[in-house]
Amino acid sequence: MLRDAIEWDGDQEVLALECNNRPVGIWALSRAAAMQVAERCQGEVDSVEQLHVLFTEKHSVDSRPVEEYRWQPLLTPEDRISAERKLDHWLVKPTDGIFARMNRRISIPISRQLIKWPITPNMVSLFTLGVGFASGVFFACGGYWNVLFGAMLWVWASILDGCDGEVARLKLLESDFGCWLETICDYLYYLFIFSGMAIDMVRSFGPTYLIWSGLLLFGAVTSFLVTGAGRQRFAGERPEQYLKIWQAQAGSRRSNPILYIGRHTEFIIRRCFLPYAFLFFAAINMMRVAFVLTAIGVNVVWLVSLYSYRTFAVRAPSESTSAAAV
Repeated sequence: MLRDAIEWDGDQEVLALECNNRPVGIWALSRAAAMQVAERCQGEVDSVEQLHVLFTEKHSVDSRPVEEYRWQPLLTPEDRISAERKLDHWLVKPTDGIFARMNRRISIPISRQLIKWPITPNMVSLFTLGVGFASGVFFACGGYWNVLFGAMLWVWASILDGCDGEVARLKLLESDFGCWLETICDYLYYLFIFSGMAIDMVRSFGPTYLIWSGLLLFGAVTSFLVTGAGRQRFAGERPEQYLKIWQAQAGSRRSNPILYIGRHTEFIIRRCFLPYAFLFFAAINMMRVAFVLTAIGVNVVWLVSLYSYRTFAVRAPSESTSAAAV
């Protein structure tokens, strides 16, 4: 939780983290400062404050403030409960909506168990992709129960989608490669499922759905390409930040009707919502309606994404950087 706060350039001899002007018990010392403190340390030190004085006496100190929600002393069982709550809060993204937070209620306990094993975030991403592939296979098989089970697997993959990022944060294993691997797996996940649906539609309802299938796959691939370009330009090496940047940019242009509508409806295409919508349509046996609406929707998505890309690109690079830091 304190990773961002303890980036230290080494110009000072001691880095001290403080909360409400009191030391939190975490310091970083240069080699010389550490040796001097060790030589001068006489007797027992029985408080964080005494240790802070010992560290900072006669040394240049770089004090960094830390918000209360980002750290927790662990002295009592109640402190541990409070720390667990703060950790759960840290795992929730600011862009999470109702359905994403609902998924977190399941994904976070799963992630808490996964970190007990030698499982990496990339393994979780690939496993989730496998669940998505299985979902597409069941969709392709056709029939009410196969489609319903495929939709249930899609919901399960949606829940697991949060686990790779949660495991990465809990194990401090976030990486640029992992972020892009997750993004690529997301794209492939959609292609597997949409392809399975297309096969089912054509087999079950005739060649008319070849047109809708082509429209769906074209829109999906084009959306991925346009969104990928936006991620690369505006989010750089942190593609998971793109949605946050997009929302900030769109929110700053409230007079633009396209961006206004897009900002308030983009939740529909998220992995945390769309599977539940398809599960509903599968349960009432109206997949044809869902399929046609999706074929139309993905083409609206790439058009809005392209419009957003061109609109946001007008801004100076410094403005985009500022939005990313919000």
